[in-house]
Amino acid sequence: MKALVSLLAAAALLAGCATSTPEPAPQVRHDAARSISKIELVYNDQDQLTVMDGGGSAIIGWAGVFGPVGSLVALGVEVGTRVTKASRMERRTLEFTAAVKNSGAASLNRQFAEQLAARLRTGGREVKLTPAPRVDGELAQLHAAGFQPTPGYSTLVVRVTTIYSAPDMTSSFKPFVAIEQSLKNEQQAVLYQTTHTSDLEEPAFLAYDGLLQDNAKAQDGLRQGLSKILHPAYAGMFGEDESSRLASAEVTRTAGLEAK
Repeated sequence: MKALVSLLAAAALLAGCATSTPEPAPQVRHDAARSISKIELVYNDQDQLTVMDGGGSAIIGWAGVFGPVGSLVALGVEVGTRVTKASRMERRTLEFTAAVKNSGAASLNRQFAEQLAARLRTGGREVKLTPAPRVDGELAQLHAAGFQPTPGYSTLVVRVTTIYSAPDMTSSFKPFVAIEQSLKNEQQAVLYQTTHTSDLEEPAFLAYDGLLQDNAKAQDGLRQGLSKILHPAYAGMFGEDESSRLASAEVTRTAGLEAK
């Protein structure tokens, strides 16, 4: 059930239902963040590669074409699809995640955390990477179960959401990624929290079977989405500076090499 709740939360995020709290003025936020010299970066220790589709929503649009009987059939398909959508999403997510993991591919969550840590170190900060179970709840309450902040360090909690979705049964599956961040000072007062997303058109898979079989290509699509988010994820916290621009160019180059 807990896994299902996490998946439904991801679906809400994809639909644009994620919430956030008001932010201080950018300059005030950047000044407070820049004063931090030691950061503990807490990230999801396991990838969760969600697969979801909108079920039979496209069928209803065509129901009238086939007359009263066709409409009843279409309605039955639509209702049945809605009932099974959550269970199908959970099953496919577990299956796709396991296929990618068994392929020996590098963890997307770990890779993003390492790249963000490298960016933070470029700015002269000491960074400690701490893997943790997936964080649940809304952005304002991001906290990893069992995690205890390290004395002397500020805390940056990062939740990675990676999804392949199709709006209905006739559409292709396309990648979508989101990064949620909560930066707290040593006293655990929130300095900055936000969500960055990347909604991509490629790679696209006509059916779930194709997505599952070509999971290496599918994972690379998610990796590219995360690479696009990396720079705004850093700059949103600390603002634009020369070190961030140089690091952005290097991360982009490295990501391109890893994709080959």
